Amino acid sequence: MAESAAAVCPLFGEPLVALTGGLFKVGDPLLLPLEQELAVRPPHARRVAAEGDPLHGSVRIATDLARGTFALPGDEKLLYAPPAQGD
Repeated sequence: MAESAAAVCPLFGEPLVALTGGLFKVGDPLLLPLEQELAVRPPHARRVAAEGDPLHGSVRIATDLARGTFALPGDEKLLYAPPAQGD
């Protein structure tokens, strides 16, 4: 998970990392090693509370894609959305 965060973390600015999903309810057995890795892998990223749950994020991405205003992430190598059928 920390490796994935580091892979998409911008090198400049103040990148933010938020954790969401039911897997994190496991608690310390997952969170403690993850916190240690997040301190090492993207060391300049700041941990923040999530703005919503995973469903909220999916709806946001779908809405932005439908409107043509999708702005996350800025680097096309970080996310690939195939063109709709017929494009």
